[in-house]
Amino acid sequence: MMRRLLMLLIVINDVNAYVELIGAGATAPVSVYVPWMAAYRSSRDQFVDVRLHYNARGSGFGKRAIVSRSVNYAGSDSILLETDYEKHPDLQMFPSIALYVAYYTE
Repeated sequence: MMRRLLMLLIVINDVNAYVELIGAGATAPVSVYVPWMAAYRSSRDQFVDVRLHYNARGSGFGKRAIVSRSVNYAGSDSILLETDYEKHPDLQMFPSIALYVAYYTE
């Protein structure tokens, strides 16, 4: 078993395999996501070629893209609808960053 695994790893290495993750959604966090993606890639390059992409076209676009499975991850400033969870029970949403909010005190 270990020999087969080793052979598989060598074959994968020989064909220059890579992992590509495509995301889309909210524009607000893109200034955080871009440096995070670069840092993640540089820390993983010695193990695997990781290609991360994020298309900042708005929360609604990201939500539609993740529900249609045309992206691997999506960013949004609003939660998914209960009907989205009912139609896609394996879809999960969690917070990635917090942004500043301005408000009046009077």
